[in-house]
Amino acid sequence: MGIIKNNRTQEIIYLNTQHTFGRNRHTSNTYLSEQDISQSHALISWKGSHWYIQDHSRNGTLVNGEYINHATVKLSKGSKIQFGEQETTQWEMINLDSPSSYLKSLENPSKIIELTSCHAFPDDEKPEVLIYPGDTTWKLEKNGEALDLIQDEVYGIDNEEYVFVENNILEDTMDNGHVVNNAYFQFILSSDEEHIRIKIITQSQELDLGERVHNYILLALARKRLTDVNKGHVLGDQGWITIDDLLKDMSREFGKELDVYYLNLKIYRLRKLLLETKPYGYLFSNIIERRYGEIRLAHRYFQILKEEECIGEVLAVES
Repeated sequence: MGIIKNNRTQEIIYLNTQHTFGRNRHTSNTYLSEQDISQSHALISWKGSHWYIQDHSRNGTLVNGEYINHATVKLSKGSKIQFGEQETTQWEMINLDSPSSYLKSLENPSKIIELTSCHAFPDDEKPEVLIYPGDTTWKLEKNGEALDLIQDEVYGIDNEEYVFVENNILEDTMDNGHVVNNAYFQFILSSDEEHIRIKIITQSQELDLGERVHNYILLALARKRLTDVNKGHVLGDQGWITIDDLLKDMSREFGKELDVYYLNLKIYRLRKLLLETKPYGYLFSNIIERRYGEIRLAHRYFQILKEEECIGEVLAVES
């Protein structure tokens, strides 16, 4: 993510997509106290694939020694920015990466967790807390419950408190909703159902998720959803199964006692696989939906094949 550093104080600022510098504490992302700084002095923003600085001030801004006033210039790594006459207003652009949301430690503000994928705390082998991208914002999953992260709210993670900063790129992207709504999960079973392969079928291509242990979880959830669809249950009630019932089913299937920790670990690895599957896998990373004590397959459409014969499906009706 974009980072600038103060040459005098060594303070580091993680840039928001639209980041305002100025002497107005209420409207500036970064407050500058010097008297020759304007209330809203300058804006650093992400546009396209570059960072730009736009001056709004009364006295102007120096960029690489050149004076700009009510003008916009592109920034490069190492660009020198000076907002006022004092040395304390001299900054340097040290990172040009695109913006991303992040968690900032309250105890140590210089410590951040940049949110780029699926994150497990305290680590990948003990995923007690999961943070992953949802449909519209980041989600935090803990003790079997998932909630949306909210801008400026504080969350306890791994014995430390963090504030969430939403910092999404503001740009028009492809119609991701169209991709998701016209895709379905395809389960391909061997005759003895010992092997389960999963593909995501979109209108333009197939995403092969391969044969993995966590595929059984999705298959069990798909079958529960199929049963509820056939019973005529309304959409909001379809597919929910208690965690206890799912674990009993999995324990019978794998021939050993499984617990919630095992289930959470497999779900974490599934989310991580989806986020790493190009180009559209990340759109389905929220495939597992939770509510208190229950879980379900979040995607409505799927097909179950056994020896190339369809044994159950719920597919979108073509309009």
